[in-house]
Amino acid sequence: MNVITLRAVLQKTSLSRPTIYRLIKKGTFPPPRKVGTRSVWEEAAIDRWLEELPAGTTSLPNLRMSG
Repeated sequence: MNVITLRAVLQKTSLSRPTIYRLIKKGTFPPPRKVGTRSVWEEAAIDRWLEELPAGTTSLPNLRMSG
């Protein structure tokens, strides 16, 4: 299992930190796991989330604005 940091999640998704945590709270984004004091994500879970976006999605502004 590969894990990635928040910085890598931000780069992979092009989302902001607040947006990621808002989506986690809504239950629509994979939650992090704690490793010591750090939060990390399973890279495969992030990849699956990206693959499940609607076809033709090239940017995610609608996710940033939903609240």
